[in-house]
Amino acid sequence: MCVSAYAGTEERPRNRVVEVGSPFRDHAILQREKKVPVWGWSNPGTRVGVNFAGQSKFATAGKDGKWKLELDPLKASAIPADMVITEEGGMTLTLKDILVGEIWHASGQSNMEWVAGSSLCRDLARELAGATEAVPIREFRTDTVSALYPQQKVTSEQGWKTINSASQFSALSLAFAYELYKQLKVPVGILLTSHSNTRIEAFSQRQAIESHPKLKVDADQIHDGDVTTMQGRAAFEQFYRDLASWQDESAKQGFPVERPLRRPELPGIAGQWRGPSQFFNGKIAPIVPYAIRGSIWCQGTSNSNDGRIYASRLEALADGWRIAWGMPDMPFYFTQMQCYGDADPNAVGFADIRQAQLLFFKNNRKHVGMVVQSDLNPQNPGAIHYQNKLHPGIRLARWALAKDYGRDIAYTGPIYSGYQVEKSKLIVTFEKDSLFGGLMSGSKGQEKNNATPGMYVEPAKSTPGEKLNHFRICGADKQWHSAQAVIEGDTVVVSSSSVPQPIGVQYAYCASPINSNLYNKAGLPATPFAAINGKLIFEEDDPEKVAAEKARYARFTDPDYPILQVVEYFRDGAIIQRDQPIPVWGHANKGVEVTVTLGDVTRSAKANDRQQWSVIFPARKASTLPITLTVKSNHGHRRTVTNILVGDVWFLTGGTLLTSESGHEQRDKKVDLPAAMPLVREFKRMSAASYSPTPRKRQFETGAGRYRSSWRTADFSKQDQGVTMFAYQFAKALNRPDVPQGFITMSSGQGGRSPFMASPLSWTSYDGVRKVTHPSFRMRLESLHLQDPSSDIARKTAAEYLDAVKNSVNTVLELAKRNTDLSTAPLAYPAFANGNNENDVKKDMIPTYAYNWCVSPFTPMSVSGVIWVPDQYNLGYSPADYAAELQVYARSLPATFGQDHVKFIYAQPAGTLVDGITEPSIPGAKQIIFDNWPKSLKDIAAQMGRLAK
Repeated sequence: MCVSAYAGTEERPRNRVVEVGSPFRDHAILQREKKVPVWGWSNPGTRVGVNFAGQSKFATAGKDGKWKLELDPLKASAIPADMVITEEGGMTLTLKDILVGEIWHASGQSNMEWVAGSSLCRDLARELAGATEAVPIREFRTDTVSALYPQQKVTSEQGWKTINSASQFSALSLAFAYELYKQLKVPVGILLTSHSNTRIEAFSQRQAIESHPKLKVDADQIHDGDVTTMQGRAAFEQFYRDLASWQDESAKQGFPVERPLRRPELPGIAGQWRGPSQFFNGKIAPIVPYAIRGSIWCQGTSNSNDGRIYASRLEALADGWRIAWGMPDMPFYFTQMQCYGDADPNAVGFADIRQAQLLFFKNNRKHVGMVVQSDLNPQNPGAIHYQNKLHPGIRLARWALAKDYGRDIAYTGPIYSGYQVEKSKLIVTFEKDSLFGGLMSGSKGQEKNNATPGMYVEPAKSTPGEKLNHFRICGADKQWHSAQAVIEGDTVVVSSSSVPQPIGVQYAYCASPINSNLYNKAGLPATPFAAINGKLIFEEDDPEKVAAEKARYARFTDPDYPILQVVEYFRDGAIIQRDQPIPVWGHANKGVEVTVTLGDVTRSAKANDRQQWSVIFPARKASTLPITLTVKSNHGHRRTVTNILVGDVWFLTGGTLLTSESGHEQRDKKVDLPAAMPLVREFKRMSAASYSPTPRKRQFETGAGRYRSSWRTADFSKQDQGVTMFAYQFAKALNRPDVPQGFITMSSGQGGRSPFMASPLSWTSYDGVRKVTHPSFRMRLESLHLQDPSSDIARKTAAEYLDAVKNSVNTVLELAKRNTDLSTAPLAYPAFANGNNENDVKKDMIPTYAYNWCVSPFTPMSVSGVIWVPDQYNLGYSPADYAAELQVYARSLPATFGQDHVKFIYAQPAGTLVDGITEPSIPGAKQIIFDNWPKSLKDIAAQMGRLAK
């Protein structure tokens, strides 16, 4: 927030504490050659003076306590000076080590926030931090605050960082600032207001959004969330009704369900954290009107699917900042999107948003500059955080040096202006002022060689004779074809034998135009573009692409999308349990008839209101003769599962070593492979995810099939086969060579930065815990019941939540009625308490979460037994409660698996290993005890296998 008397001075306040605006801190840099506003707060009517650089200025605090004055324009100075703020009859505040030079505001998302020490700027940062004479470049980063209304104060945890901390500066900003410093030889300060993974609207000023004719969708979000508007009051009244309806309908639906009804969110930005204007209000407004020269911007990833509306959003961003600072001609320089994604020329990806950025630039040329980045040739175009922030920073500085500081330098690459069709050729032209000596093919070298001086350069070097890459043309069918492109004077002539009558041309118009090589002779890259019939194109204008994109997500958005799914473990090579009824179930559209054949037996069912169907087949004897499962529906879908054996199925649960330890040492190629056991197979968790707040039934995997599980055999000589150490050693010790042994191996609980404590209650179903009354589990169970909209505690909490929201609404309305500054209104509305807020109970201690991911997708199913092998992250935060938890888990198993009895075998940590742990009392269960946390489960598996005989 604001700076008090205790910051930057040894003096102590006599009566009260004077406050100054957020950027006024020790080590600040002030803008030269402009009037410098200085502001703060004191008691109403108090006279405040500011002394700096021989000037003494005074102001009187108004009724709201705020005061503001202006220093006359200052001369640049790298000599540290003090700024002294005095309060009449009060105290004195001294800010030390103040410099005067150039100030630039820098904002954007993660690629602006990315630090120098983790980028290609690392050597520059190291050099500057270690220089004998301190280079006067400094950075002030505002902490992240989201706010519904503009704030007057914001915190900065580190204040003004000096060059000693250069590795922690924004990489892009550091490169920009240093290039300015080299030319101007004056201090350079950066006001950084970036935040990762945030859309451009969040950084935009409200008034600029409201006044833009194409941004009604963004303005509506602001108005819906603002109860001082008629639209907002109506939206909140509707929200109250919607929340009550949701509560009633959810109660009818039951709990838990895989697809709970979506709870209504607060209207507009009231229900958001990064909505339109919210970061401007919280991060940028508090530093206005700190004197600056201009702004730089690096963002777009979160808006990558916007299409041409992004151009309008850029307009609102720049206009809003200019309005806020009262600088209608504020320089605004931004980076185009980098390479990201597939190098396939047909993969448009970020090319569409680059096109929107080009559209904005061409329509807003006054005091606006655009930096092309698509020629950076990243080593890894699949990484959203590209390493080279050095060269884009230099390019941004070139715009500023040329346009704001009068330097006679090239500042842009060739800017596409249009084309003419001459028979079978297209003549592409560029703005004359962007040529800087003419066109050339060029190369920056390869980024992977950046460690070798001279191998990766800025500007690019000429490559005479090299053909131009990434030009394509199209005819009336709008099908793009690779084209020959030749520089002729100040134009590029493009043609293709495949397109005798061209109407459109593009350059570098794909997600990752690696080795795009058209430059001007200053070594700066040409803008990517794509045009048909003389107009820039966008994907949103292509009906076929729009339809294909809609179809791609239809399964997630269309409730009538045809589906037919079978329970997860029924995949080729499955083993099913002998001597017990065999449940088979899955999902299909409501009312769809399903015919299921297992071996020579057929059953039929109809999908219910929840799109579920199920059948039960009679028990089968153990068999090594493969059978097939076929599922057909009357809406034309079919699923076939082959090579199914009948034997024993063991469900393994507990610590992550169960799924991570291979049955043999894979790194040692000299070790003999374990002997193959043809009838042993395993189906294990492959995805990193292992818990969920809702019970999954349709799918337990993630990554669009990338981490899809399959049944693997115990044959380590075959690629992509082999089972885990536990499964192999258990089956070996069990020694049932003629009976197929199947293992479903699940695990949960992990350490590191985000530990998840998957204790036994986490592995227990909702039915298994809802009637538990153990006093130690009360708060954890309440957090679970909060997620059940039909429970008494959920209804009570929802009512209390509504009261809290209405109280906040009344606070805002009262402030507005008194015409009071709304910066004193709540930053946000109260959060809905649904058991996931972690106020009193951590998420990883809420019961059922591991069950929901690791068990629910398979049950009901028939098993021979359940095995529990814990590690440190399966004990819970209170080991004294572990025994009671395990007892609850064991009692839940018959109902979970749909059997009268489930054999339970568990490994128990000894009291000497875990202080306070006790042994559970579980009738009929078998246990082994271990007194050291195992690095391998080989011995434990063998012991438990012998117990299971």
